[in-house]
Amino acid sequence: MIDLLVLDGLVRGAAIGVFAITGAAMAISRQAEPARVVGAVFFATAMGHALADCQILHGRLGPGEFAIWLLATLGSGMFWTFAVTLFSDDAQLPPERLVPPAVSTAFALAGRFSDGGLRDAFWFAYGLFVILLVLHASLVIWRGWRGDLVESRRRLRGPVMAAAAAYVLLIAAIDLGDVIWERVPAVPLVQACALAALAISGALALLRLDPALLSGDRTATAPAARDGARLDGADQAALARLNRAMDDDHVWRREDLTIGSLADHLALPEHRLRRLINGSLGHRNFTAFVNARRIEAAKAALCDPDQVRKPVSSVAYDLGFGSLGPFNRAFKAATGVTPTAWRQTGTSPISESRAET
Repeated sequence: MIDLLVLDGLVRGAAIGVFAITGAAMAISRQAEPARVVGAVFFATAMGHALADCQILHGRLGPGEFAIWLLATLGSGMFWTFAVTLFSDDAQLPPERLVPPAVSTAFALAGRFSDGGLRDAFWFAYGLFVILLVLHASLVIWRGWRGDLVESRRRLRGPVMAAAAAYVLLIAAIDLGDVIWERVPAVPLVQACALAALAISGALALLRLDPALLSGDRTATAPAARDGARLDGADQAALARLNRAMDDDHVWRREDLTIGSLADHLALPEHRLRRLINGSLGHRNFTAFVNARRIEAAKAALCDPDQVRKPVSSVAYDLGFGSLGPFNRAFKAATGVTPTAWRQTGTSPISESRAET
């Protein structure tokens, strides 16, 4: 009969090996991409998580045991950061995305070094916080599904992230259960098997689809856009209709514009419109595609002497933004300054510095 502890160690060892390969592949990439950096850190925490719960190693790691435990507790929060970053197309990592890992780790540290009922309360808060993070990450991924123009990445959203979310929820549920009930001996092995399955499925998806998922150039024009001859006649006609709708009809000003409504306007299948915008124009996200037009118009409007008394919020609403917050974030991401600062200076500091060099 196979010893459960030995089997648990073997399964976890396989998971750690796969996590190491995936993390290393992301870390050594030549692309300076937020998703790659965050991904490498996340897979390191996943390795720590697999080691921390390995029953056969308990008490045998010496001073390194606490470091491994700390790395493991960081993993739950890093899952949220990695999941959101992987599907966001940000050129830089927003600092606030590091807050959830810090908070979850703080709960875990408080639980480890507290006593009695206070310890249980902190561990309960940790498990509940992790569950909320997973639910929020799942919501973010789901809400961005339709506007994702990278077809391979769009297909990945459901299965891999659902599997990862299910595993993190399982771990959180186990941690919550430990506060109330005594752990069943077979639970660590079940956890190890789930971890190995997640490691293998995640590695296959991320490494096989790596160029589409983690392309370092988020803004460069796709080859087809530089060579219109590569498009067939039907696609050229569809692209011309799209350009007319954006340039002449200004459909981007519609607050409720979605990939579906634009496809209806152009009388095109939605999947074909996605392929045109991504493959021919080089955009990876529909919101970014539309906001590029809106931000250019906003830059001109904010510097227009005839609109100097017009509130920034009115400029945002006129250009199709539903509220001021998304407009401010999109404008600063594109220009490096807030709309108000742009209006005060009359031009972009970034543009001036580039012109001087």
